Amino acid sequence: MVAGLEMLGKIAPTPRSRFDDICRAGAAILILAVGGSCLAWGQTAASDAPIAQAPSYRIGDRWIVMYGKTAVASVVTSVTDTRTTFSETKNGGVPFEMLFYAQGNVVRSGDTSYDPCLCSLSFPMNVGKNWDSKWTVRNPSGSHESEAHVSVEAFEQVSVRAGAFDAFKIVMHGISTYAGNGRFVVPWDATFWYAPEVKRVVKSEAVFYVRYQGSHKEGFELSEFSLAR
Repeated sequence: MVAGLEMLGKIAPTPRSRFDDICRAGAAILILAVGGSCLAWGQTAASDAPIAQAPSYRIGDRWIVMYGKTAVASVVTSVTDTRTTFSETKNGGVPFEMLFYAQGNVVRSGDTSYDPCLCSLSFPMNVGKNWDSKWTVRNPSGSHESEAHVSVEAFEQVSVRAGAFDAFKIVMHGISTYAGNGRFVVPWDATFWYAPEVKRVVKSEAVFYVRYQGSHKEGFELSEFSLAR
């Protein structure tokens, strides 16, 4: 993983339009991190800490998260051995398709793709697990590279609009690299909690550091959900 905050001194001045693009990319990182949680459970022999297995979705599973004043609703429409398809809307608008691969990580959302995936999850999951992740984001406006170190820090209770849940606390320290009129990088930090009983992340917080533009914070939390039986 590329060193994080020391890269701040190497970031070129950022036009306002590019800063807005970065903020939108930050929102995508947050919202798309709400990938699969876990249905099967195990116990470690050493510490009795929970172990989360790969997600198992059912057609009709449904979640709504509040991202500021934006309600993002998603429902499972198709499940295969390798992919899960969701239909998503923002504030009840035109639906768009989102694809997860079998491990619950996003590979495509609308006209934006993540190659190989936005790999914020790794299964089986347990406290103390950590990994490095790299991905390329492509959409009609261009592309950029991101990389992050991800660690599972704790298993704790978190309260959100939808209720209180036992959840894994996951921390990401990342850098996104943008090309165009001069190459520059944007360090960012994200913390999110996902609850196995919900199969999704229930809360997320992130901050993005852009030279000469200061920091930009984003966040969301689960407001309601229903799981198909």
